[in-house]
Amino acid sequence: MRKTIIVAVLALLGSTAVCAQERVSEEERTKSINERIEKSGERLAKEFKLEDEAQKTFLSIYSDYQKEMFATNQLRGQRPDFSGRDEEKKEMSDEEATAKIKEGFERQEQQIATMQKRLEVQKKFAEEFGKVLTPQQVLKVLTPQRGNGNREQLQRRNADGERRGGFEGGPRGGFGGGPRGGFGGPGGGF
Repeated sequence: MRKTIIVAVLALLGSTAVCAQERVSEEERTKSINERIEKSGERLAKEFKLEDEAQKTFLSIYSDYQKEMFATNQLRGQRPDFSGRDEEKKEMSDEEATAKIKEGFERQEQQIATMQKRLEVQKKFAEEFGKVLTPQQVLKVLTPQRGNGNREQLQRRNADGERRGGFEGGPRGGFGGGPRGGFGGPGGGF
């Protein structure tokens, strides 16, 4: 009985959260996006040690840049529908297979168009940012910053010879052996 009540409460909470997310208006979504853009721009301006007029100019350009980049995401349209994947395993008619091929080509064409638009936006704003920032700073703005330094940590680990597998081995093994072996046995290799 207790488990049934807990499951029912969790289901109710889950459905309430989904309904609340659906109720978020476009205005609220835009406001949230603008706030994130503003905070990100202020963080970069502080990191770049921009002052007064340079900071104002940068923040204005950065806001426009992020909004245009966000608009390119809208070009992607609908996400592919993978609901019929189990049906794909079954035998398809020639017409169905041809339709799937065409659908794949259309999706790729959309992706290429989106990438082209993003490239154009980046080229345009690289010039604008260049009026206020150094080339290194422009590169930092135009390069997505994900992982908060995890890439640097990974590069340091790899430079120190610490690997997570692969052909050379290392502390975690891999094809080349290491403490945990590999295909060649303990400490061995091929």
